[in-house]
Amino acid sequence: MDGPVSRVRVDPRAAVRVAFDPYTSVLALACAGVRDRLRGLDTVPARVAARIPRHGVQAFARLVAPGRSVGPECVTPAEPAADTDVPAEVDRLRGLTDAEVHDDLDRTFGGSPPPHWLAVADAPARWARDVADGLEALWQGVEPVWRRESELRVREAERVGAAAARGALDVVLASAHPRGRAEDGALVFPDPEGTDLDAVGRLVVLTPVLNRLDVSISNLERAGLVWLAYPVPGTPGPAPHPGGLDALLTPVRAQLLRALDGERSMSRVAEGSAIAPSVATHHVHALVAAGLARRRREGRHTLVSRTGRGAALLELYDAAARTPRGNH
Repeated sequence: MDGPVSRVRVDPRAAVRVAFDPYTSVLALACAGVRDRLRGLDTVPARVAARIPRHGVQAFARLVAPGRSVGPECVTPAEPAADTDVPAEVDRLRGLTDAEVHDDLDRTFGGSPPPHWLAVADAPARWARDVADGLEALWQGVEPVWRRESELRVREAERVGAAAARGALDVVLASAHPRGRAEDGALVFPDPEGTDLDAVGRLVVLTPVLNRLDVSISNLERAGLVWLAYPVPGTPGPAPHPGGLDALLTPVRAQLLRALDGERSMSRVAEGSAIAPSVATHHVHALVAAGLARRRREGRHTLVSRTGRGAALLELYDAAARTPRGNH
């Protein structure tokens, strides 16, 4: 992982809560859509973001400025650990005063906002209202999608609960950021304004947002908690048992992890699992990011093996699978 990163150390057995938060889904979609529009990309989020009025696009452009990742806390939910109501959050933004937003900017940027925030500092409450207008314009179109994905969010809450109960929260966190990884007990992810945070002892609040969004949002500054919003994984239809390894990793990754009982070349990994080499590479990359597998080069070959964490996770989940349900 090149460039600056943020490292967030979290106890694998930390208390965890999953919030069903439609407001953050709309916020994530708005950020992704405006980001893609500014890059000239024709993506689904960019097309959806066409609903946002011009002043709303300009307001969100502050949050997605290239090379920046920090914004005022007021755009995140007022109660991160609770389920949200989009109209109520929009009204909250509209009700913020100049003094409240100005104080938030001061706390965020230590009294010295970067150049792209200077204009906001001159009319902070108007900026918050512009963000609210953009979110309100999106919500009508997003609400049906949010409701259709309710099964995926319930599944994710069950998966997170099972992982947390077995001390495997680190694996969940590694996949909670599209480009994140687990490393030495920390969640590590690219961040142009990276920070190093010891969050051991804090409540972890996970907020699954709309499926397939290439965006994550976090708030690492709240007292007593770490808040991470990320795309809800999975697809509609039958799902593995939420307490099984297939649900934690996906069935393909669980199969690959079980197959790595010794060091194997990538070609053998693909052949043994009856999947295309490109597919095997993608899933092995995810196992490496989760700290469950390692890769090394030997001549022209890439060799893959389980890590100690991967072996421990297999033992943990296999032991749970052998335990009769009545003994849980």
